[in-house]
Amino acid sequence: MGAIKDIVEAIEARMVVLGYLETEEVFDFDAVPDSVIDGSFRIEVEGVESIYDSGNVGRKIDSIDIWIAFKELRKPRTQWKTALDARETIEVDLINHASISGLSSDPLLVMDREASVEKYLGDYLILKLAFSCDYLRDIS
Repeated sequence: MGAIKDIVEAIEARMVVLGYLETEEVFDFDAVPDSVIDGSFRIEVEGVESIYDSGNVGRKIDSIDIWIAFKELRKPRTQWKTALDARETIEVDLINHASISGLSSDPLLVMDREASVEKYLGDYLILKLAFSCDYLRDIS
């Protein structure tokens, strides 16, 4: 059974295939560094719950937040619609793609309650996609 690292790497790979560029720099609704470019993304993971039993299996629930920056190249309303299209494309791809559903941990990705939030920050529209990831982990 896999670990969260495998799930995150599969998500990163799918994001790159969808045309986004991964960045190591932190950006969010409060700050965008100068090096962030249009269509860049980063991922944050936070543990939510861990349930272990004597059968050497752990059930983990982690929060996976995907942050995406869109450089304002057009009218704000057009950019906002582009971000909405991107959100739906990413959601469908990540939830349905075999590279994620086929992992040995068989992760269940669920959109969180505040799954999609967008905010303008300077010349950028920042989009946050939040997933709960429920998966099994071998703890032997």
